[in-house]
Amino acid sequence: MLVDTISLELFSNTENWKGQGEIFLHDWFWMLHNFDIRHREFLFSTQPYRLQENRFVWVKRGWASYSFNLVDYVFRAGDLVVFYADTLVEKKGHSDDFEFDAFCYDSRLSKFKDQDETKERPSFIRLQLTDVTMPIVEQHFKLLWNIVHQEPFSQDNVNLLTRSLLIYVDRQHGQAMVNRPTNRQQETMRRFLSLVSLHAAKERNIPFYAEKLCIAPHYLSTLVKQESDRTVMQWINQTAVKEIKVWLAYSDESIAQISERLLFPCPASLTKFFKRETGMTPGQYRALGIQA
Repeated sequence: MLVDTISLELFSNTENWKGQGEIFLHDWFWMLHNFDIRHREFLFSTQPYRLQENRFVWVKRGWASYSFNLVDYVFRAGDLVVFYADTLVEKKGHSDDFEFDAFCYDSRLSKFKDQDETKERPSFIRLQLTDVTMPIVEQHFKLLWNIVHQEPFSQDNVNLLTRSLLIYVDRQHGQAMVNRPTNRQQETMRRFLSLVSLHAAKERNIPFYAEKLCIAPHYLSTLVKQESDRTVMQWINQTAVKEIKVWLAYSDESIAQISERLLFPCPASLTKFFKRETGMTPGQYRALGIQA
């Protein structure tokens, strides 16, 4: 099992974080209010990390740079971002004045159900708030903050407000996408990267992704090279390495267990692959002791 280091550290060191802002913690829901990160880095691991829960982040000051499913993005004041579970995340940097409100829910433990799981969705949604959308988002956050502090804890109200905000953001994002000029090659590239981020740990061959995209393997190879100046296998191998790093850093599974989980023929095969791509063995990487 992967450990959700963010939630674990919040629940384990609650008093340490109160100086950074206000915190509310529940079994499957936590919320941060007026939170900054000037003194601690627990939300900004330098290691790749696969989100175990869904998160909303409203950037109130400054900026932060992340890689989400292999693509770099910068989030700035006025952005509302929804991150879905299973997104592959890697920190790039942030400003000293970065401040945000955020909440996180585990849909596996709550009554809340996301949209149809068979429907393709982006790894995250970013909504650039306007004079029209800002008050609506702000009111949702305020209501959530007030409701979670009422006794007894109202799971139904939290579910409804969370779902209401997600529907609103999804609709606003959908309207923005309709008005955005489309490029078929770029859209195929986006879908390819999304598929790679989800499947490269176990599917490390070009035909698999070509079939998912309903295009020929040769065309996929040509398109990816043109759009990114990298080959399909470079993207796949890079992502597979990040996935191995995630399991080495955030689980206590042995190399043999990780090898079996990620469908390598044997532990030696995983070790050979990892060393070829990183210059070190999985054991050496884990021995570095880098914590989230």
